[in-house]
Amino acid sequence: MSFMDGLEKMAGGLLGGATQQQAADAASAHVAAAEPDQLADHLTESVGTMDQSSLSNLGQELLHAYTNHQSYAGDANAATQEAGVSQAAVAAGDPGAVGTMIALAKNNPQVLQAAASAFMQHNPAAITSLAPGLLQGILGRLGSAGA
Repeated sequence: MSFMDGLEKMAGGLLGGATQQQAADAASAHVAAAEPDQLADHLTESVGTMDQSSLSNLGQELLHAYTNHQSYAGDANAATQEAGVSQAAVAAGDPGAVGTMIALAKNNPQVLQAAASAFMQHNPAAITSLAPGLLQGILGRLGSAGA
């Protein structure tokens, strides 16, 4: 059994015993405590493991977080222009566009954490498709919560 197979089995078992809300809460707590560069790296890695719907949802949460960030004055289009991608591509979940927006968010930790937290709160079923490092942190929080 590969590491990934073992991790997926462990995730399924632990998350299977937790409600979606418990999983989402653990994910939000982990994201809030994560170092921005590490969080960005884990999210970038997750882009390769997410289905199209999850990628689109993550892209939309990134756009929403940029819209709410004071540096962009309510205009996510300014962030996409800065990143050199289209807002439509990010919203549609284009892996390259979403990855580029995550990379830009390394310079805006509040955007990164807000987008990641909102994504996990609104898409708890997608948690099992996250990169191993991110998933391990979430599972650790679930395990310590007794879920």
